Amino acid sequence: MQIQEFSSLRRYDPNRFVHVPVYQSKRTKVLLLCLGSHQEVPPHRHPGFEITLQPLKGKAELPLPDGSKSLLEPGMFITVEDGDFPFNPNNPFEEGFEMLIHLVSTKS
Repeated sequence: MQIQEFSSLRRYDPNRFVHVPVYQSKRTKVLLLCLGSHQEVPPHRHPGFEITLQPLKGKAELPLPDGSKSLLEPGMFITVEDGDFPFNPNNPFEEGFEMLIHLVSTKS
């Protein structure tokens, strides 16, 4: 068992987003995404993975394939069954944003 505190894991860079490795096993990877004000993650995909998103602090937007945006904020739990979903959260707000991301491989 390993116990970690988010307060000691969070990292911000004034020039770009940061994803902090939290945990990794054979099939699972957990990251803490830290987005400073007006930062974004470039569009990318995670084929072969199921994904869960758990916003912890601040707010951010997640563009959806239909052109709309979903607001990400603490208290939400988002599941993405197909990692081929385009992923590029952005933070148009003044406060920093933190989100826990679980990537679980669908390969046996």
